[in-house]
Amino acid sequence: MFGNLAARRIATLAIAALIGAAPVSAPLAQPAYPSKPVRLIVPFAAGGPNDVMARVLAQRLSVDSGQPFVVDNKAGAGGVIGTDAVAKAVPDGYTLGFVSAPFTMSPALQAKMPYDTLKDLVGVSKVAESPMVMMVPANSRFRNAAQVLDFAKKNPGALNYGSGGIGSTPHLTTELLASVTGAKLTHVPYKGGGESIKALMGGEVDLLIDSITSTAAPLASGRIKALAISGTSRSARMMDVPTFDEAGIHDFSMTHWVGVIAPAKTPPAVVAALHDQMAKALSAPEVVKKFEEIGATPALSSSAEFQKFVTDETTRWQQVVKRAGIQAQ
Repeated sequence: MFGNLAARRIATLAIAALIGAAPVSAPLAQPAYPSKPVRLIVPFAAGGPNDVMARVLAQRLSVDSGQPFVVDNKAGAGGVIGTDAVAKAVPDGYTLGFVSAPFTMSPALQAKMPYDTLKDLVGVSKVAESPMVMMVPANSRFRNAAQVLDFAKKNPGALNYGSGGIGSTPHLTTELLASVTGAKLTHVPYKGGGESIKALMGGEVDLLIDSITSTAAPLASGRIKALAISGTSRSARMMDVPTFDEAGIHDFSMTHWVGVIAPAKTPPAVVAALHDQMAKALSAPEVVKKFEEIGATPALSSSAEFQKFVTDETTRWQQVVKRAGIQAQ
């Protein structure tokens, strides 16, 4: 009997040892991101500089990830319609937005927004930057930016400037310049950036401030001339054009930028994975080259850095709109 009892005890201990040695089941691993096609909403019409940059980035991301990043143009309301689609999308990383300066301008320009820019969306990273250029007709009497602003201060409202519409980036950029210099200019809005450039080339307006990505071809035509460019250094594409600071115009800082956003509740791990893929894509030689061809420079930032930038820009444009007396629509 004692032998049987001892045998049973030995068997019990052996079973317990085996159970203790058995591996604990690991939690199911999350599927790699992306595991299916990603929709990249561009809230403006196809063909413009922003759309071009979005497609260059999407193509590289598709190659690197093995999943299609599909550009979807949803234009309207200064970018609000397309951005609203991102804000209301499932927060899983498979619907993203490709935004620019109007993303931070719209809250100051629209009386009722369908989403909260700072609460309903999260920045993944800035993508690229390009300088803004002050331009005048080729036969303009003004030879530099200082002359333009000096005349505008001494003759309030005598000079007019064009833009692609009320609340457009050229409109608010020029109002920002006016506010920091004390110049008084008359705004002439057109139906789109192309129309405002044509107006400048035809001498209908005295000046225009727009991004180099939108104006490289018109500048090359010789029908308009650049007087100053934003940024801390001259552009490699326009080495003979001084910066605003070199022209004696200080405290004016503005660049055209683009970046990627996601719905606010997108898992941090997905945002991080996407950011890593964007970092790789933006360092690819062909991406850098294609951006440079239209006057843009890759400008990767962390998610936190981009979110702070968006917050600061939103505040800045609210102040500019208020000072300019622009009524929210």
